[in-house]
Amino acid sequence: MQVLNRELERISAQYLGGIATDRIATVVAVLLSYVLAHVYRRIPTSGDGAYKHVFSIASTVVLFGAVQEQWWGLVHLLCGALVAHALMKTLRGRGMVAAVFLTAMAHMSYSQIRRQLAETAAADGSVHVDLDHTGAQMVFVIKITSLAWCVYDGTQPQDSLSSYQKKNAVAAVPGLLELLGYVFFFPGLAVGPAFELATYRRMVRLDSLRTLRTQTPRAYRRLGESVVWMAVYVVYGGRYLFPYMATDRFAATHPTYLSKTLYMCAAGVAARAAFYTAWKMSEGACVVAGLGFDGIDNGAARWLDISNVHVRGVELGSSLKTMIDSWNIGTNTWLRHHVYLRILQLSSSRRDTAAAASATATAAGVTFLVSAWWHGFYPGYYLTFVLGAASSNAARTLRRALNPLFVALSVRRPYVKRVYDVAGWALSIYSLDFIVTPFMTLSLSASLRAWAAMLYAVPLGVLAVNVVFNTLGFGHRLRRIHERAKLE
Repeated sequence: MQVLNRELERISAQYLGGIATDRIATVVAVLLSYVLAHVYRRIPTSGDGAYKHVFSIASTVVLFGAVQEQWWGLVHLLCGALVAHALMKTLRGRGMVAAVFLTAMAHMSYSQIRRQLAETAAADGSVHVDLDHTGAQMVFVIKITSLAWCVYDGTQPQDSLSSYQKKNAVAAVPGLLELLGYVFFFPGLAVGPAFELATYRRMVRLDSLRTLRTQTPRAYRRLGESVVWMAVYVVYGGRYLFPYMATDRFAATHPTYLSKTLYMCAAGVAARAAFYTAWKMSEGACVVAGLGFDGIDNGAARWLDISNVHVRGVELGSSLKTMIDSWNIGTNTWLRHHVYLRILQLSSSRRDTAAAASATATAAGVTFLVSAWWHGFYPGYYLTFVLGAASSNAARTLRRALNPLFVALSVRRPYVKRVYDVAGWALSIYSLDFIVTPFMTLSLSASLRAWAAMLYAVPLGVLAVNVVFNTLGFGHRLRRIHERAKLE
């Protein structure tokens, strides 16, 4: 809709500080999906849910195709769905899963590489990439590869499956209409959340409007939360930018390390605000439609948490691990259940300790590679993932060594534990913002310049923790001191 986009350009220039029109169009599409979700949940549930599948597909064509002008994106997603469905129909076993996984990932990689090659350099040296179908394709990959595993699980003995696999196993390859309704589910198409086919089927079969209405307040609370974060992004998104940290002006305008740190942390909040806006807004529309319904228990409806992010966990988490686990939850769930645990299951016959440790390391390594591959090919992504993994391990080492001592000290001096917790939060949020800087600057040179402006503090800190607590054995000595104190 070129007329709509011209109007959005005018609104952006006059009221929104020049925010890119493609991003505003995405917000408009998600807001319209609330209206369509109210219609969707009133559609009578036929035996196979065909009416709801068709409505969802048609809504996606309007929102993603017409409003966001992503017609070629729809073609890419449709082709990916048709190929995946054909592979599930013709192949069997793990070979089918591997074929679906590799095909979907390769197709997504092609789109990501094309996008990366088409990037344009902004005046300040940052990289601006227009929103396209790659975000929706990333959600699609999670859905379609998860479905391939669930179809495989449907052919396996029940006693060989985990509880998660039993709950989400699919007895037969779904029909093409149902598969398209699943992957083209309109409220979560562009930014997620991703979910299993079993979750989609429970939503489609739910025809109690009274039950659905109980979730309406929860849905609109998420919309309200997204509006708050949108305001944060509109006000501060243009003032605090990670790419600015890679410029010579950054050092000139922020001469002290404290001022640099405060700027970096403000840039982190502003950048996350954009994600919070999109994710929470999309989650709310999904809840309106009924996504997350998990059956009836003792006369009361059960609902799954379909959040893609727990904002409180990210912003106020007591550790780096809590912050990371609270971010992009749908992707973390996919990586855990359909990559990491699958690799471990392949090695489940290896009983000795050394083999089990090797299998765990292999699973972790493969999961890391799949996560990096899924995100794309900007060098900054890989700097973030490598430092994030190393920092998480260092933070775990530090916490194991220091936490027992501070807990013991707080018995007589309660304020010690509170000071320790606040210090842990401050160090964690500083580390998180430092780690994600390359994720936002994208290029290798800009990422290293931004890190250099911050004196490479986190990589050097990770190195120091490993040398002091692991190589020199200080962590082991602290644990022995703590054990002796407990005995006394």
